[in-house]
Parts: sequence; structure tokens; C-alpha cells
Amino acid sequence: MKSVILIVGLALVVGATALLAGDAVVPQKSAAVSFRSVVTANGPVLYPYSIAAGDLTHNGIPDLAVVGVEEPALLHGLGKGNGRFDRWSNTGNAGDAPDFVIFADVDLDGNLDAVSADGDEPFVTVAFGDGKGNFNHGVQPHTGRGYDTQEVAVADLNGDGIPDLVGTSLGFAGNPGNIFILLGKGDRKFAKAVNIGSGGHKPNGIAIGDLNHDGIPDLVVANSFSTTGYGNVAVLLGKGDGTFGKPVRYQAGVRPWQVALGDFDGDGNLDLAVVPIGGEDKIYVLLGNGDGTFGKAKAYRSGTYPGSIAVADFNGDGILDLAVANVTGPKPSHISILLGNGNGTFQPPIAFPVGVNPASLITADFNHDGKPDLAALTGSSGITVLLNTTPFPTQPPSHAH
Repeated sequence: MKSVILIVGLALVVGATALLAGDAVVPQKSAAVSFRSVVTANGPVLYPYSIAAGDLTHNGIPDLAVVGVEEPALLHGLGKGNGRFDRWSNTGNAGDAPDFVIFADVDLDGNLDAVSADGDEPFVTVAFGDGKGNFNHGVQPHTGRGYDTQEVAVADLNGDGIPDLVGTSLGFAGNPGNIFILLGKGDRKFAKAVNIGSGGHKPNGIAIGDLNHDGIPDLVVANSFSTTGYGNVAVLLGKGDGTFGKPVRYQAGVRPWQVALGDFDGDGNLDLAVVPIGGEDKIYVLLGNGDGTFGKAKAYRSGTYPGSIAVADFNGDGILDLAVANVTGPKPSHISILLGNGNGTFQPPIAFPVGVNPASLITADFNHDGKPDLAALTGSSGITVLLNTTPFPTQPPSHAH
């Protein structure tokens, strides 16, 4: 059986290993959660769209990258270990109008690279990191269709040990959009893009995980529109050769936009959290059955206009929780924490104020205390970091084997 390889910078994202279905978690007693705010008022990009975190210099401290369509550059800053960042630079390429960025080791040299999508052009840009906090201009593989790219994920889709790229293209002028697949050839090269249907219209969010325990990566895509007008989330099971089965659709609110995977009920199967942008104040959770299918979506109140989501164990009880950025503007804006109960359900949201219109929410341990913190883009150029001040249990949660 092939093993699933997700080539992402997870080492500094506390709780991220729980995104892969594995050992059952023995939940500890539920605890409250608390954060304190450290605000970087002036970020490096005007009107930023996306933020990524990862250790670019191998010092154990998360660094940041920020992109925005107003500035065609990859802006990245080095973490100071206290939730703040300095030494911002713009080495590396990010396309003409970058609107999404992640860190991943695409060339398997042990250093994180920056992968960005272009909001105006049908390209993905991969800027290769040198392990010292710098990037080169990299490569720009074409996604195969003449319209913009939305989100990108990195994984070994065909079991050859080489990272591949998969992502979403929004479409325009009546075109529904699609999923593009760029198989890695090694030596920082990619095969010609293959395009497949997303199961809906205007796909945006994408997540990768082994949904049916066959050792092959599967896809979940958020389609913001469909023939019914409400949109859907679609599951495409991987075949192990870089191709996928037909999309199976699930309803999850009005205009699903972001998706995240995690084992929310401790049964070893990946579950799904969905953020819609249809004006709702809810997010949706679909529990996985372990065979690539999901149960009916259940709604949870999350705050007004949710726009981005992150998954981690924020209170140290061994249960995955959800963080949701609520993009209400100008005030009040906040990030809501929905603590998990361990059975796939979640408690009412706990709100933490942040700057105006928080977006592109990410989680990492920014002050190196072993707790997952949060960072979001705020306002016209700001970055807000929420440092986790929750008293964690003195004994780590036990795991059944």
C-alpha cells in the first residue's frame, strides 16, 4: 500500500499532525481558552490577501510570507520568537497579482519553498527557498486554462515520491472553473497541466487527505456556485496515479468558500469543516465515514461573516478545535474559537477582538511555548497575532495505540 505524502511545512503548526487520521485520541477534561493580542500595525503589503507560516531558517521559529494583488512580490519576514517579525524582504517571485501563498518543500531539499497563486493569470509560482530566509524567482508552471488561480496544495498524488501541485481555477465569462493538476517531474520541473471538473462552479478552497484509508491522497473542493445556485463541497477520491474519480457533492451552506480537514470525533477518520461566504453566521461540519463519504452537514454558529478557518488543539485537551475569522467591518471584528467536544460537535464560539476584517487565518507556535497561536491579515496592511495564553494540562493528553 502506498503511503500518503503531504509535502507541507507542518512542523511548526501545533496540532497539525492530527489532521492526518491516525491514533485515536483519549480526550482530557475540556478547558477554557485564552489569547492575548500582539499587533503588527504596518504589514509589508497594501491590501494583503494571503499569509503563510513556516520555519524558513531552521531555527525552530515560524516565519511569515504575505502576498497581495496590489504588489507583485513575495514579501517575507523572519520571526523573532515573540509573535513579532522583522527583516522583511521581497526576494522570490509571486506572479503578477498574487492572492494565495503557502509554504512547502516542493523540491525535497529540506528547505521550505513558497507556492503562490496568481489572481490575474493562469500560473502557479514556486519560489525555491535556500534555508536562510531567501527565495529565488523559481518557476511558473501554466495551469492549463486562460483564467486566474485560487488556491494550491502540495502532495505526492501519484506515489512516485515527487511532490505535485493541485489547485483551483475560478473561471470567468460563463466558464465554471476547474481543478488543475501539475505532476512533479523532479529537478524543479512539472508536467503539462491536466484540468478536471470540480463538481460545481467557481471553486476556491481545496484540502488534501486520505479519506478512505487506501494510502492515496484525496481532494475536497469548495465550489461557491452550482447549478442550484447554492454551491457545494465536492469529494474526489484519488486513484494513485495522479488522477481522480468523479466528484461527489455535499451541501454545506450557501456558497462554500474554505475547507479544512481534521479528525474531530477521534474515530481515526478525517472530518470536514466548511466556511461559506453567503452571508451566514455559521460554519458547517461533516463527519467522515472512513470510506471517502461524509454524513450530513451540521451548522455551528461562528460569528458574523466567517471568512477563514484554522484547525488545532487550542486548549491542550487532546481534541481538535476550530478558529474562524469573522470579517465584519469596520467593527467589531474578531476571531472565534469553537472548542471541540471530542465527539464531532463543537461548543459556542468564544470571540477575541482583532483588527478590521481579519482574513487568511493561520496557526503556528509563534512564541515557541508549545501552544498553537493564530495570525490573520487585518485592515489595509496589518497583521494581527494572537498568542495562546491558555493554561495547558500539566500532563500531555494520552493516545491509545
